[in-house]
Amino acid sequence: MSNNMNMINFEQYYHSKLFQKKDFIITRGKGAILYDNKGNEYIDCETGHAVLNIGHSHPKYIEILKKQLDDLIMIPPGYPNEVRYNLLKKLSEITPKSLNQTFLSNSGTEAVEAALKLALAVNRDKKKPEIIAFKRAFHGRTLGALNMTFNLRYRKPFLSWLTPNVKFASFGDIDSVKDLINENTIAVIIELVQGESGVYPAPYDFVRELKELCNEKNLILIDDEVQTGFGRTGKLFAYEHYEIVPDIVCMAKAIAGGLPMGATISSEELFNKIQIGEHFTTFGGNPFVCAAANVTIEIIEQEKLVENSAKQGKKMFNFLKELAENNNKLIREVRGKGLMIGIDYRMKVRELIKKAQDNFLLLLNSGLSTIRILPPLVINDDQVATVLKILENLT
Repeated sequence: MSNNMNMINFEQYYHSKLFQKKDFIITRGKGAILYDNKGNEYIDCETGHAVLNIGHSHPKYIEILKKQLDDLIMIPPGYPNEVRYNLLKKLSEITPKSLNQTFLSNSGTEAVEAALKLALAVNRDKKKPEIIAFKRAFHGRTLGALNMTFNLRYRKPFLSWLTPNVKFASFGDIDSVKDLINENTIAVIIELVQGESGVYPAPYDFVRELKELCNEKNLILIDDEVQTGFGRTGKLFAYEHYEIVPDIVCMAKAIAGGLPMGATISSEELFNKIQIGEHFTTFGGNPFVCAAANVTIEIIEQEKLVENSAKQGKKMFNFLKELAENNNKLIREVRGKGLMIGIDYRMKVRELIKKAQDNFLLLLNSGLSTIRILPPLVINDDQVATVLKILENLT
């Protein structure tokens, strides 16, 4: 134990003090399981904040990346490359026809930044362009994306740098959106399932009305699918639940199976409004990460992981809803879609998450009172049964 604590303490000493460290050391992973340096096995229902949809160390993923290491790791985006071409083509095939061009970057917040700059470029004629975001929204921590992130905990230290040109509507309330629209409004940005704030799916009718409103007012609808994309909600993308086509879609997290990648996807018409040099990336779309994204999408399709997300998510959701009904003095609500589930407790959940960890289940919080469940989409029936048993016994 002392060796463990020495390593943890030394890492904390040398690492920036921006991360709370666990009290154990993970050495490897396989599928839905993580292993510590003592050989303990944990069911991973955190998955790097919804990154590892194909699970840990998928053999096909490892095989492709080893080959790509031999071929080519890095080349700037100005050099055409077959691996990148294959990914760009695939992204255009799995999204609606109008979403036919992609800017590749390195993270979700970068994907949002590119969407923001694209919306501004399309509306150069506006002297004071405004964007509507939503209360409880989380779109990233860089200064551009932070403008559209609602939680004051993230915003307060940087308020003097943030623009007043982002307005926050009430999530699910179309009238509150209408009240904020004026001649300067250029776009609306939304997470169709708000993850960071506690897993809140948007109401179906609200999203449909929002899309109609954006069409009517000639506003750009930006869909932040950073957490919801690639099967997490039981559909390949969350917008499929609502039968809409956004103008811009932001992707990241699960897109490259654990390696850093972001993608901003829109139409050729919109991308033609931004000029060469107005936005750029050095590492975005490098062949190594593109190879990872290609094989990740292939695994999701071939192993029917979207379907498994819907199946296992329904099983978990129904069980937890019943658990909540039987424990309504303790559990306020269960929310979610697919394998993106939030359990809202009438208490702080920190100790519950620690208790789950002691029972070899890794969970994530959303704020003080919500547990977020984000298992890999490869999770099987036996693992789901174990997860539900541990959750049932938490309280």
